[in-house]
Amino acid sequence: MPVDIPRRSPWTNQKLVLIALLHREAITRFGKYKLGVLWMVVEPLISVIVLGLLLGPIVGRTAPDMPYAFFLLNGFMLLDAFSGPMSAGIGAIKSNRGLLVFPKVQPLDLLLARFIFELISSLLAFTFFCLAGMWFGINLSLGHLHILLAAFLLTWLTGCGIGLILSVGSAHYESVDKILAFVKRPLIFVSCVLYPLVDLPNVAQKILLYNPLSHTIELSRKCLFPLYHTGDVNLAYPSAFAIVVLSFGICLFHNQRHFLTQR
Repeated sequence: MPVDIPRRSPWTNQKLVLIALLHREAITRFGKYKLGVLWMVVEPLISVIVLGLLLGPIVGRTAPDMPYAFFLLNGFMLLDAFSGPMSAGIGAIKSNRGLLVFPKVQPLDLLLARFIFELISSLLAFTFFCLAGMWFGINLSLGHLHILLAAFLLTWLTGCGIGLILSVGSAHYESVDKILAFVKRPLIFVSCVLYPLVDLPNVAQKILLYNPLSHTIELSRKCLFPLYHTGDVNLAYPSAFAIVVLSFGICLFHNQRHFLTQR
């Protein structure tokens, strides 16, 4: 008697593959830490505490419209939403090559799973800190959540686009991860993470406005604290930047997909 094998739509197969890959990613990422999932909250908190103790008096004077701890935390969380998928693209296929023996698993699925995992982790951690801040009496505005979400997603999409480009680059050149580690270090200084944009000289402001992270980080602060002064930031520039980078990354990855799986 023939066995009736259930047929699923391509979308259902894609969803099941991504769920399985996300579950595997969570176990791989947090299983090695004793704190488990709590590590995604503890890690940025440690950075904020250390920099808050070192730079607190300075940041507190230059950002009077919001608590300096939340000022730093906001910048770190969006910077993490950008750098997370950017770093995740490197080695995503190499470290999971064994999964490509399954017909349903495609090379892009391995990257999508890591990108989505980074987004979920960043959003959960950011939401936790916002709720904790409100519980401690910090007056956060919830009237512009759609702009806050747009800033967060644009930051993440830009990181995904660069992550796709780096995934191809790392397949051709093994030193890409070392170069990325060197390039990521100045981001904290050129993305308005440590200081407000309006406190800088006009020349410095014009230079930093070429960085889309300066726009999204400052706008996210403005959403939570309406009295915060942001300067000439907007969503149009980071939107265009994200579309261009993501489109180029997808085209490059599609063109190199056979080379990535044969190595």
